[in-house]
Amino acid sequence: MTDTPTPPVGAPFATGSTPPPPTSPGWAGAATAIHGLQQIARPMLMSLSPADFGTIAIDLRHQEYVWSVPLDQFPAEPSDVAVATYPIAGDDPGLAGPTLGLDPLLWLIGLHAFRGGRASWLRPGDKYRLKWWPELDLLTATDDQLHIVKTLAQALMTVEKTAQRARRPVEEVQQVVNALSLMSALRRIEGKGGSPVLPPMAGVVEAQPTRIRGRHVRRGG
Repeated sequence: MTDTPTPPVGAPFATGSTPPPPTSPGWAGAATAIHGLQQIARPMLMSLSPADFGTIAIDLRHQEYVWSVPLDQFPAEPSDVAVATYPIAGDDPGLAGPTLGLDPLLWLIGLHAFRGGRASWLRPGDKYRLKWWPELDLLTATDDQLHIVKTLAQALMTVEKTAQRARRPVEEVQQVVNALSLMSALRRIEGKGGSPVLPPMAGVVEAQPTRIRGRHVRRGG
């Protein structure tokens, strides 16, 4: 074990400290860490360091990030991604420098994290429906992926049913579901026999203030 380090050199943090950052192959560990932190009440900054692509600084309170790499150069399969967290007080300053909205980054991480497999926090047989409309123009997405997003607005469905209705491969639909789930854009009903999903801890709304969202999806389409 090493001493508790300060934020990485050059990382755009204004405050905070972190334990030694673990490393996980690809984006799966990063996606799982982000999802876990989204469920807790404590305000948190975090950093993701994909190998050879610098450091991504994320403020989960304000749903924004700073990264020197534009998203059109997003590394789909980095050899590893170091993850670090920075507990802060709710009124502490966050990221230094110009920030960007987090959803387009979460979309790409979710798409590439599990290589067509199910995200670590989802369960077989779960049903999903789009809860709010992402800003589709801001997402780095194919026409087929956007078609899947629109299909998920139609009804509460399993991944397999969504694939059937969208006429797309199950693996491709699962990637989109993973990404939308990481963005908290899906309503989820757990399938039979699934493990219980812990509800968000009290105060999570206060810790993560409401961010600007697209319009909510009305029932019936």
